[in-house]
Amino acid sequence: MNKHAKIAKNAGKGLAAYLTDWKNLLAHALLGCLLLLIAIIAPVPIWGKLLLIVCLVTLNILRMRWSKARKVKKTAER
Repeated sequence: MNKHAKIAKNAGKGLAAYLTDWKNLLAHALLGCLLLLIAIIAPVPIWGKLLLIVCLVTLNILRMRWSKARKVKKTAER
């Protein structure tokens, strides 16, 4: 397997894990409702919405990595 295929495979696995995590789905659903409400009441520039989404994705990725590290540590202690 060449370098690009390996990178694409790893990215695909990471994206699948991200999209199937119920906490991420809940966070994105709540953010979508919040953005819709904000758009109706007080229009926000698109860059503000994009910044909010980027922050949410970053925090979710960090949470997933922290959770995985805790599971690995807990398994190693047994």
